[in-house]
Amino acid sequence: MTEPELLEKYEPVLRFAKSERFFPMAVEPYVERCSLFASGPLGVAEFLLHHGEPLIGRMGKLKSEQFYIRFVNRALNDSDAWVWLAFLSVLGMAGGWLSAGWVGVEFSFTISFIVGLILFMLASPVRLRIIPAALAALFFIALEVAPIWFFLHPNRQIGIAVEYLVLLPIYLVALFYLSVRTMKFILDHIVPEGPGMVMDVLSQATEKIAQEAYGEYSRILDANPQPVYYGRVLHENDALNRWTILQYHFFYAFNDWRLAANGMNHHEGDWEMVAVYLKNEEPYAVLFSQHGAGHIERWDTVNRVVEKHGEKTTHPLVYVALGSHANYNRPQVIRSHDLHRTGRIQRLLLWVDGLIHYIFLLLNPSEKARQIALNEISMRQMDIFDENAFAELRDEEDHYLVSLPLEMATGDGFRAGSRSAHLHEHFMKSDSYLKRSKSNRKTTHPKVNEWQRVLLNSEPDWVQYKGLWGVKSWLMEESGPPGPKWDRPQDGQVGVLERKRWGRPLDWLAELEKHSH
Repeated sequence: MTEPELLEKYEPVLRFAKSERFFPMAVEPYVERCSLFASGPLGVAEFLLHHGEPLIGRMGKLKSEQFYIRFVNRALNDSDAWVWLAFLSVLGMAGGWLSAGWVGVEFSFTISFIVGLILFMLASPVRLRIIPAALAALFFIALEVAPIWFFLHPNRQIGIAVEYLVLLPIYLVALFYLSVRTMKFILDHIVPEGPGMVMDVLSQATEKIAQEAYGEYSRILDANPQPVYYGRVLHENDALNRWTILQYHFFYAFNDWRLAANGMNHHEGDWEMVAVYLKNEEPYAVLFSQHGAGHIERWDTVNRVVEKHGEKTTHPLVYVALGSHANYNRPQVIRSHDLHRTGRIQRLLLWVDGLIHYIFLLLNPSEKARQIALNEISMRQMDIFDENAFAELRDEEDHYLVSLPLEMATGDGFRAGSRSAHLHEHFMKSDSYLKRSKSNRKTTHPKVNEWQRVLLNSEPDWVQYKGLWGVKSWLMEESGPPGPKWDRPQDGQVGVLERKRWGRPLDWLAELEKHSH
């Protein structure tokens, strides 16, 4: 059997979550839209040496890892728009002064402020959806504070007695109610977005970038409507057995895990892989890439595509996690602070998020809410300040206080691969775990379900590229990933090493088998 026939025989079927926006694609149309940047002295020297050459051909000639490519190249802040806003604002206020005095100036200033706010929302590097929520919170606060002026300036027509003995108590009750509602609104709609907003500020892959990447990818799909995998066939021998390793590499334009499912990172570019291991020509196991690590599933337990008459095919069924694109062999939803190797900043933000919610429970006018917080103190005592103290705490409506990352391999969306009947394939409902605004967000699917197969054994030039397939960020996990062949450089390491799963696939198998026991 030829290598392409082997790949086709065992190629996996990928099931995505309902609101997934990015699917396995060809490298070339992505790179065509990218710009190359140097990130160190060796990179600068090579950049100048190969300047002017087409990027897809130049990538294989670069020996250094000190490079990154950027998919979304449009600047976030359109300086011309701000200059025009400033000019028109001054012109409008001058016209307002001439026509209506200070009233005209105030009116013009208000209009300019609103336009400037809209421009900021469109160009903001932070989470866009927090801005309307913040404005709504300000409106709530204004409703609470505005009547204070009325009571500080007694109205003789109403009478002081009526004002202070009748209206003031009514106002104080309304003020208390509105204060509680405002705090609840802030905790429900603003505080949960706080960790992600801070990460967006520190990142080079903000929500705005994610939205623009989705737009670029949608345009690519118009011309390239078929999902793509890069197949690779390796033959290895150990002391007793002959091995054939079939690798299926998937490239995604963007990882929007934080935006899609409150995950811990965003980054341009994403490389994932599924591998089928044949032992003495018989299928032995399937290996799934997950967040830089992996998982092994023995062939006899592998979830596979089933034909109409109930017979299992040789196509592994893979459930791809929403946004993160980690691969699982069955539908599942994981909510855990230990889901990913989070950095100190991410862990601190989650803890602060939980602490704020906990304090509000403690001060809540609802007796049930206060009792939940007091019970937590009595059970945990000083452990209440542990890093994960609030991870499983629920409010009086049985909602989790802390919005931990969700790994959502639900499989209720697009299906890429074999056209075999899939009536027997299980899936979960994304709507049961995500807010409607997320589970029903706009998506663009490939127009064709069947795979386009590209053989990688000849190693095209871009495979040799050692730089990052996305922007380099201040935070390592927010940077684009290295390519399928190379590992991410560690602190203090000179150069990059070849991935174990690429160059030593039997070592990767042994490693995952060891961890599975």
